[in-house]
Amino acid sequence: MGKPGVFVRIYNTLSGRKEELAQKERKLGIYVCGITPYDKSHLGHARTIVAFDIVRRYLSFRGFRVTFVQNITDIDDKIINRAREKGVAPLELSSRYAEESEREFERLGVLKPDFAPKVSQNIPQIIGMIEKIMQRGFAYKTDSGVYFDVEKFKGYGMLSHQSMESVRAGARIEVDERKKNPADFALWKFGEEEGATFDSPWGRGRPGWHIECSAMSTSILGETIDIHGGARDLIFPHHENEIAQSEAATGRRFVRIWMHTGFLTVGGEKMAKSLGNFITIEDALRKFSPGQIRMFFALAHYRSPIDFSESALSAAGSSLDSLHSAIRAAKSYPLPPVAKSDLIRQAQEAERKFIEAMDDDFDTPSALAALFALARKISGACSEGSASKMDALSAAATLEKLLSVLGLEPAESRKGALSEAEIEALLKKRHEARKRGDYAESDRIRKELLEAGVAVEDRRDGTTAWRRK
Repeated sequence: MGKPGVFVRIYNTLSGRKEELAQKERKLGIYVCGITPYDKSHLGHARTIVAFDIVRRYLSFRGFRVTFVQNITDIDDKIINRAREKGVAPLELSSRYAEESEREFERLGVLKPDFAPKVSQNIPQIIGMIEKIMQRGFAYKTDSGVYFDVEKFKGYGMLSHQSMESVRAGARIEVDERKKNPADFALWKFGEEEGATFDSPWGRGRPGWHIECSAMSTSILGETIDIHGGARDLIFPHHENEIAQSEAATGRRFVRIWMHTGFLTVGGEKMAKSLGNFITIEDALRKFSPGQIRMFFALAHYRSPIDFSESALSAAGSSLDSLHSAIRAAKSYPLPPVAKSDLIRQAQEAERKFIEAMDDDFDTPSALAALFALARKISGACSEGSASKMDALSAAATLEKLLSVLGLEPAESRKGALSEAEIEALLKKRHEARKRGDYAESDRIRKELLEAGVAVEDRRDGTTAWRRK
């Protein structure tokens, strides 16, 4: 893996075609738009976060040295409004929900970003970029704020493939009629909001929505980023505006490849808080294991929409179990020390097909098809006793390695997973707590086990069973 001849083809939203990612130096800077934590995160957020976690894992597997940045929008109109409703400071509210979401993403097996910049911690970088934009004549000041002049930027509309005329026609005209063009967007908003207002050369206020990502991404990854991603509803206006303001500030190309995930839908409608049709990650994890949720996402291509249903998640869990059971069979079945089999070659062929699929725009459905075929071969050889123990273990190791690239390896294989002895010890403590009526401690231990990927079932006969999720 990771040799100079390796090429990964990625669909670029900007060009509308798949392009080869061939970095001679093997370094990649990836920036993904993260959450705006004004409430609990839902499965729609998780779909995008998990998709880019798989992208990151695979590119690392292929030998790229990835620097992964995912921001947190901790100052925003939605946060300010929700904080006002709850009677708390905006940054207190956003910090609480951001920490909660971080724990949930971690439970879903998402690797922590190398950098997780927040708006509140990058005000000097944001102001510095706005100053550059103004110096180069792409922005103007009004009584309400500093605005980007879209007419000045020749390529405006390139990402969303819109003409300037269609942008004008579809622009939402805000109350501020002092803007030159309805499509002009705020770089800095004047006003005083307790706990969310900062000094600037133009007056007290806070950043507009779009400028934060441009300032934070370029300050960490440089003026040109290799891959920038997010959900497809960010294409316009957010990512379109990022291109305009970034290239206006630097005079250089902002992003090489733009990636966007398809929506998670409910009954064909996008899952969204505004529509009230969302399922929080917290609620989903009460019913389904992290592996089930990741598998549900991976069974669809990242650019395709996925329709949520509990039956689809249950089916995804059954599919994942079939892969894990093949690994367990190879480890537990009493197989002969010597036997002629084709398992090693089949494992090599499965890995070749897996890589071929993932190299083609991270085609996880086709990659998983190769793993299902290998799992059937392993399970069949184990039940028939037609493979040697060494061959079965070698093929299972290949299957486990490739599953880990998708973050789908068995829970017991993950770093930091509890051993059976540790699980039994915790269950003993829980049993003792229940006997003395300390149900708070009993619930705490149950939650600790759940967060470690262990589901506990109290049976009617008084016994307790457990299983890894």
